[in-house]
Amino acid sequence: MRICGFFRTFAAEKGKKMCISIRHSVLFFALLLLVACGKQDSSLDELDALIKNHQAVQEQYQARLDSIRAEYHSDQMTDEERFGYCGQFFDMYRGFNLDSQYVYVQERVELASRLANRRYMQTARMNKAEVLMRSGMYHEAVLCLDSVSAFPIEPAYQPYHYHLRRTLYGLMEDFSITDSEKKRYHQLTQDYRDSIMRVEEKGSFIHELVRADALYADGLYDEALALLENYESTIGIEANQVGLLAITRAQIYRALGNRAEEKLQLIISASVDLKGAVREYIALRELAELLYYEGDIEHAYHYMACAIKDANESNMRSRSFEISTIYPIVEQAHQRQEVIRARMLYGLIISITMLAGLLSLFLIYSARKRRQLEKSNQIKTVYIGHYMEMASLLIERFDNWRRTLNQSIKSGDTKRVQTEIASQRFTQTQLNTFYQDFDEAFLAIFPDFVDKVKDLLVDGTEFRVKEGEKLNTDLRVLCCIRLGITDSTQIASFLRYSLSTIYNSRTRMRNLAKGNRDEFEQKVATL
Repeated sequence: MRICGFFRTFAAEKGKKMCISIRHSVLFFALLLLVACGKQDSSLDELDALIKNHQAVQEQYQARLDSIRAEYHSDQMTDEERFGYCGQFFDMYRGFNLDSQYVYVQERVELASRLANRRYMQTARMNKAEVLMRSGMYHEAVLCLDSVSAFPIEPAYQPYHYHLRRTLYGLMEDFSITDSEKKRYHQLTQDYRDSIMRVEEKGSFIHELVRADALYADGLYDEALALLENYESTIGIEANQVGLLAITRAQIYRALGNRAEEKLQLIISASVDLKGAVREYIALRELAELLYYEGDIEHAYHYMACAIKDANESNMRSRSFEISTIYPIVEQAHQRQEVIRARMLYGLIISITMLAGLLSLFLIYSARKRRQLEKSNQIKTVYIGHYMEMASLLIERFDNWRRTLNQSIKSGDTKRVQTEIASQRFTQTQLNTFYQDFDEAFLAIFPDFVDKVKDLLVDGTEFRVKEGEKLNTDLRVLCCIRLGITDSTQIASFLRYSLSTIYNSRTRMRNLAKGNRDEFEQKVATL
């Protein structure tokens, strides 16, 4: 078996409980939708950014090709110089555009024939065999290589010739139908692998990579990894070798069943391809397939779409065929996921609207009940008025968000809906606004509360407050106690903190109290 890509260029108590329950329900529905949208793997962030920018990278690469092509069409250029330029174009179009590569390899063959140079003809026909092989024309590629080996091959060209033979027979083994064919091409692959190691300098990158390939073919996966790691640690690898090493390791890790390391190596290799304007993807397609079977449909779909788009634009027919076997399955799964998301979105919008209405009714009910409390008319007016305003703003924000998402769905802009729902920006913004409103409302009613709390604590105690905020976590917990909310679970739900945060805060404050620590919270409740 071949290692894929190896030979490519290098997020009142009843009334209080009701309020907490309503807020908890809103958060639950939001979190439920975020989970349904798929878990974001942070290791894919850089790859996502590269895909977003890959069109610009390809345009820059095309501009370089156009600039060199202008030099090539100079009338004063000799046939020998043109032959060299065609070789440069052949290398630059490898992995970028197969049809253009074939145009220049044909011209290279014609120039070699015109110059009657056997060395030129050998390398040109080997170039042609490579293009035929990458086009899926394996039989024609074999005939082309046979015509080259009919004469003694120049020593300098032997490694390239063996590389082509080894890769070609490896591919033919993969696509063989009968056992006899597989056995024959497997032996040829192994023979030419040995030929490569015989002509490549021992200890060189290619020599060690082929050794690792041989170990992999024999099922000695741990030994293959150890060889590559030893080479990298003792000699080091160059930038253009990173992708080859990564795709080789990915294949070995796949055989070992280590999906986490396989994914990491595929990400590295795919990143190298995208940065180098390579459109003949191997790693990106294999990564998309792996992510699909892991359940990350969103990434699998976008990576597969990118791969098939570039494979078609570069006329890489064999890659298009490979992608076409899995892409329809991924696309159907993505479409089903889009339908589910749309349904969940409608459900979420309805739920938010209903919950916002319930919250508004509760706040009205709560405002009426609070008139019977012992607070003065001034305190009641400020407290109720502020929270009525906050409830109204909350309903307005949810309604505006609902309208925006609904409009996007009607216009078919599901990508915008996905981005908005996947982002925690809306939830975090509302949470920050809630803290700000809570701080302002409480301090408007109890302006001396912080100073009075400090009087209950050991001398020198200071509260660190974030910029733009008036209270911190510890103070907000004490504020809830002052308002009569003493149960830690209720405080955690009300302030949207974890239960452990509330416990730690209350313990920390009691430890700083003067006198009897068990009486500290009772004193806070009477401030």
